[in-house]
Amino acid sequence: MPDPASGPASSDTGYLAWCARQGPEVHDLAWRLAHLPWRHRVLLRRYPARGGRVLDFGCGDGVFALALAARAGVVTGYDHSPAAIAQARRFAGPAGPTFVHDGLPDGPFNRIFCTQVLEHVVDDRIVVEDLVARLAPGGGLIGSVPSGRAFWDPDHRRTYDEAGLRALLRPYGWVRVGRWYRSPLRNLLPWPQSGAAVLLFELRPRVPAR
Repeated sequence: MPDPASGPASSDTGYLAWCARQGPEVHDLAWRLAHLPWRHRVLLRRYPARGGRVLDFGCGDGVFALALAARAGVVTGYDHSPAAIAQARRFAGPAGPTFVHDGLPDGPFNRIFCTQVLEHVVDDRIVVEDLVARLAPGGGLIGSVPSGRAFWDPDHRRTYDEAGLRALLRPYGWVRVGRWYRSPLRNLLPWPQSGAAVLLFELRPRVPAR
């Protein structure tokens, strides 16, 4: 499901600008896997793959999808940027996950990951609704968004707090939202703290009544 406000060319511009900021390691897969962003490492610990079909929505150049595939499951990565998907395919090789940019693949998926994506899209409610519709019974939508203006980027269209994120997701089922910081010790404290954080979320759709 492409973002209706941007075409592949503008998505490529954003991806290529991001690559330029990362330095020479950006195309070193071993380095990238060893230095996964901390929010990705948290998701891998909290939601280990257990087989089934997995979609990484907004996968960029596929490094997180490759980390998922190394653990279990049949993984597909989707991104709107052809340049990012071309790099993901180079990283994956012929035996790796499937990466696509020209149409969101049909479900059902047992899990859909959506990390640091919703803040970029024009209509986050439409995106959530479409992703939920592609989940298998008992499946889950899992991901993250920046908390407030943490990790602010000019391409962000909105900010989230815990209440607002719950309000977005709650119409579709059972929801869990939690604030996470880079430092594990800060996550043990029972009150919100200042500083950059992400909101991790899990959405499990309601089972239709028979």
